[in-house]
Amino acid sequence: MMVPTIYGSDLQVAIVSVRSKFDKTQDVIVQLQYSNTGNETISIYNWYLPSNELNDPLFKVTCNDVLVDYRGPLMKRRQSTVQDMTPLAPGQTKVIQARLSSVYDMTKTGTYSIQYDMPTERVVFKHARTFDSTLVRAITKRQSGLQSNNIQLIIEGRPNIQHEQNNIMNVVRRSATLSYVSCSITQKSQIMNAISWALRYANN
Repeated sequence: MMVPTIYGSDLQVAIVSVRSKFDKTQDVIVQLQYSNTGNETISIYNWYLPSNELNDPLFKVTCNDVLVDYRGPLMKRRQSTVQDMTPLAPGQTKVIQARLSSVYDMTKTGTYSIQYDMPTERVVFKHARTFDSTLVRAITKRQSGLQSNNIQLIIEGRPNIQHEQNNIMNVVRRSATLSYVSCSITQKSQIMNAISWALRYANN
């Protein structure tokens, strides 16, 4: 079975937010919209249609014009199959939600600039046999990224859960290399807490 595909220039991406300001108790969630403006069906890889939680750095995020780190998971995937794709018919728009505050470092208060930014070939499936060699060369020359509009949000700094979990794992790994001599369980716990606070202080 051949999956109908086209070059991703007909795929338009937009992001919107229901609010312009977020305090530290509010999850920063944006709405991600994929729209097929062409005349043929586009196949999008399912992993770029997240269900709230992100597993890839789909967005370019800055805080006060300084690039913000992505701290979420990075998935290593197997060879894709037809089941790994979602068709987007001509004129159709797919709307999903993406929570950014759980995977991007938003520990600082400021003005955040957010833009969807991914290479087209990683999002849109293209079957090699659907193109002749001349068209393939033309596509390769003009291949570019999928970029959305840029939105700006005022966000109050908050702890980053993923970052805290990484710190805890670092503490666990480092504590495994420590040698305890005549230490009680309480003393060992105090040492681990001291290492945790030292790492947190160093990272800040």
